[in-house]
Formats: sequence, structure tokens, C-alpha cells
Amino acid sequence: MGKVHPAHARRIPDIQKTNELVDHAPKQHLLSWGLTLLVTAIAALVRWPRLGIPEDVVFDETYYVKDAYALLTNGYEREAVEKANEFLLEGRTDLFQTVGSFVAHPPMGKWIIALGEQIFGLNSFGWRSGVAFMGTLLVLVTTRVAIRLLRSIWFGVLAGFLLAIDGLAIVMSRTALLDGIMTTFIMMGIACLLLDRDYARNRISRNLKPESRFGGRFTWHPWRVPAGIFLGLAIATKWSALWYLAVIGLLTVIWEYSFRKTRHAKNPIWGSLLVDSWWAKIQLLVPAFLVYLASWTGWIRSEDGWGRNPDSLGIVNTLKSLLSYHEQMWNFHINLATDHSYEAYALGWPILFRPTSFYYKENLANCASSNCASEVLAIGNPLIWWSGVIAILLLLINFLRSRNWRAGTLVLLFLAGWAPWLMFPERTMFYFYSIVYLPFLVIAIAYIANLIYVGISERESSRKVFFVIGGILLVVAVGISVFFYPVWTGIQLPKDEWLLRMWFRNWI
Repeated sequence: MGKVHPAHARRIPDIQKTNELVDHAPKQHLLSWGLTLLVTAIAALVRWPRLGIPEDVVFDETYYVKDAYALLTNGYEREAVEKANEFLLEGRTDLFQTVGSFVAHPPMGKWIIALGEQIFGLNSFGWRSGVAFMGTLLVLVTTRVAIRLLRSIWFGVLAGFLLAIDGLAIVMSRTALLDGIMTTFIMMGIACLLLDRDYARNRISRNLKPESRFGGRFTWHPWRVPAGIFLGLAIATKWSALWYLAVIGLLTVIWEYSFRKTRHAKNPIWGSLLVDSWWAKIQLLVPAFLVYLASWTGWIRSEDGWGRNPDSLGIVNTLKSLLSYHEQMWNFHINLATDHSYEAYALGWPILFRPTSFYYKENLANCASSNCASEVLAIGNPLIWWSGVIAILLLLINFLRSRNWRAGTLVLLFLAGWAPWLMFPERTMFYFYSIVYLPFLVIAIAYIANLIYVGISERESSRKVFFVIGGILLVVAVGISVFFYPVWTGIQLPKDEWLLRMWFRNWI
């Protein structure tokens, strides 16, 4: 591969492909952070305006908005009264009975929604503001992860920009659901893990000699603890984040084995398992567990939360009740097989086979046409998603041919959010669950673009073609986002214009 022009991609070669022992990320200078903040500002500009529209309780907001307010006022979820949604939209707050309510998800994500309700009030803007903040933060964190993972400022920013303008990311930042919150916490955990990888390798490289028995002694990994904390917050939002905790634990083993092998350790596998991996699990699992347990504090302190027995409130009985509660949650999830008009098997998620409509109304007042429609359709930008699928496949081929750790990491993180759902074809599931692996789709696109650029960077004519084709594709992606933006945000459209955006029958 040729040399990369420093104005376009500050890329450092892999440790496996050089004699260097240190694999640096680009310096975090003004350009890097300036572009990151610019992309984050773009994300905010398409997420926050008209955040309170629709002024209604849409899709599963019917659960989380009320649960969040119950947490805010009581510390635990309570059973809602009849017509609670109508009361909510009227501005009333007498929404709950005095008994606890069974909920299928842990409390953390609902506390984020509750924070918005506390700051801005119990209204559609208030209950979506916490989610909008997390969705905007997701763009910032994904950009930083991409820069560090790809070793390129410009292509890392490209990944962040694609996430900023993608439809599913926008919708999940404007709807009070849990999946976007969980995704942000997961990405923060992964950001810490990448920081830890660079820190630990640099430290080991300075202090240790190669060709030892295990490849070196254990070194302190300070970023694994915050990684565990953020992953604990993700699991305390939705249990599906457990797959990422498992995959990240696996990555720590793989990375340590790879590094010890490059140091010509006599027993790199045992070096990884005996010297590092067991302690890595403690650093990740203990903070994750403690944070998860702390998220249940309101329920633990209550006397009439779901499953609590006021006559046996000791610590042992409380933990038994909490365990019993979790068994009921587990049974709910594994047995959930309710028919829904927008259910979508995971196999079709990457190709946008069956998106989810969160809100739809027609025959609206003040319509300039004979009929107008307003919809919030959770669907990604088709060009971004279909390109992302191709990019993931190319990354898989790249990994199988070169064993490049970055390609393998991206494929594995994508699979952690997608593959587990393939094992439960009978379970009710929805396309919008795929927000969790969207960051890895856009980073995969940027990775392939970077790989192509590196390969042709020494040829001036090829570089020009690369920028022309890349620029055209980027403009088309922006144009598609502008075209679909009304159906991502509930903007009123004449019915015939709405139909123009329904490219396939399965999208209706």
C-alpha cells in the first residue's frame, strides 16, 4: 500500500505489519476535535428542532414515559390508571395506582427519560429530551471511536457524519424508547476499551523485553473499569447489551493473545489467560454488576414495588425478591411471541425489509391537498444501510485474508448486535432494535473508503476519481436524508408525496 497524504488520513500501520511495538491513534488536536464537534452539531440540528412533534404518546412511549415519571415520583414503576395516556396529554399527573407494576426492562434508560421530564416537564418535548441528548452524544462518541479505530481523522469524521444523517439514528433520538440510550452506553464502553488497548500496549512496549515465557507481565488497565461501568449502564437499560459485554470480554483475550504473540512469547495463549484475562474479567464484570444492581436502588428501597413483600424486607429477602423478579422478566422475554403488524425477523433488518412505523395519521386539518399524512417511520437511509451491508461483507473478507484486528473487531461488534436475534425466530422483534449495530455499519463504510484511498493514494488521477465518486455518493446520501426527513420527524405531507417515500410494499 502507498503512503497516505497527511492532509487526508493520518494513518499508522498495524503493529502486525511493522516492526514497531506501539500503534498510535491520531493526535487529538484542534482539527480532530473541531471536526468531531461540527458533526455533533449537525446531528443536533436534525434531532432537536420540533422534538415535541408529534404531541402524542407514540408506539412504546406508552410504557416508558409513564414508567419514567413513576420512577421520578416514587422511585419504582407503578401500575397506571385507566386512560392514563389521555390524562398525560391533558397535563394531569394523577396517572398511577398505589400498586407496583411489572416491567420487562431494568430502570436505567427510564431514568434518562425521567431526567428530561424533570427538567422540561411532563410533555412530549420533556420525555424525549433525554433520548435526544443521548442520540446526539452517540454521534460524538461514534466519531471518536472511528477516529481511534481507523487511525484517520477524516474517515473517522465521515463515519460520524453518516450516523448524524441516518434516519434510524434520527428517529431513535426523537422517540422515548430505550434502544438508543443503550447503544450510546455501549459505544462509550467500547471507546474506553479502545483507549485501554492503546494505553496498555504502549506501556508494555516501553517496559518489557520480547521472547519471554508469557510475553510480559500484567500491566494496569485503567480504562477497563469505566468500560465496565458504561456496559453496566447499558445492561441496566436493556438486557440485550449483555451480548456486548460478552464480546468485549472475548476481545480483551484476543487482543492480549495477539500482542503477546507479536512479542514472540513462548506461550502466548497461557500468557493471555494466566497473566491478563482473569483480571480483565474482574475489571469489567465487577463494575458492570455493581452499576446494574445500583440501578435498582429505587425498587430495593420501596415497600410496594412489584414482587416486594412488606413483611420481609431484610437484605436477604430483598435479594430473593429481586432474583424472582428477574426470573419473571426472563420468562417474559423468552416467551414473547405476540403478533404485531410491524414485527420483523432480524434476518431482514440490514436490508430494511420491514421498518417500524411509530406514528401515522392522515386526513389532517390545514392540508394543502385533498388528503395529508404525518408519519414517524423508523427506517434508515437506504444508501447508508445497503452500503454498510456491503462494507461488512468486505470487512469479513479482509479479516479472513489478512487477520486485520480492526476489520475483525468491527465484524464481531456488528454480529453482537444482530446475530443473537437470529436464534429466536419465533420471538416478537422489531427492526429498530438494529440501532445497536448501526455505528459499526457506518464505521465499516468509512473503513472500506479509507482502505480504497490508501490503495490508490500515490496515483493522482486515481485520487481525483476517488474524491469525485465519493463526493457524489455523499451528496446522494444527504439528498436521500433530506427526502426522507419528513417521514422521520412527523412533518405533514400530501398523501401522494408520502407514497413517493414508500419504495416497497413492506415499508407501509
